[in-house]
Amino acid sequence: QGYHLSNAFKMSNILESKNISFLSKINDLLNITESYRGPVTYFLSGLFLKIFKNSYYFAYLSNSIFNSICIISIFHLGKIYKNESIGLWASLIFTFSSLIVSQRSDYLIDLSLTSFSILNLFFLSKWYLNNKRGIFAIASGISLALVFLVKPTGITLFILPLIIIFIKILKYKI
Repeated sequence: QGYHLSNAFKMSNILESKNISFLSKINDLLNITESYRGPVTYFLSGLFLKIFKNSYYFAYLSNSIFNSICIISIFHLGKIYKNESIGLWASLIFTFSSLIVSQRSDYLIDLSLTSFSILNLFFLSKWYLNNKRGIFAIASGISLALVFLVKPTGITLFILPLIIIFIKILKYKI
């Protein structure tokens, strides 16, 4: 948790610095995470800290961005697959789950990975079930890129669903 918080504050400090060039700033932003962790969580938290206040309270509060994405995506997934009532119950169960409550109280990148994964599942579902496939295909690609930029190993969450989708597409084309 301390490692992730320090990266969020480093990102916020780089975003606030005015005396370095744009290319140096980009280089510094990308060098914050030299391990398997991606920079998106820290970047979004750094923006949140820059807008509000550079403190531990607001660093923890920046998790609300990812929590909101999860709740909204889960609601809409339930609405797509069953009805609005199921979406509401699913988002309530997610909100009050003890595991998620503990994730919200810590500053880790797991909640952001979960939020972008659920968002990607939502866009994939809309893409598959809707006639306006272009916009949802693009949104799905962007959200998949965000998953990769949060934690590159998070891409393994999508191997099986993508294989199933490609098989269905191949069956449709043949």
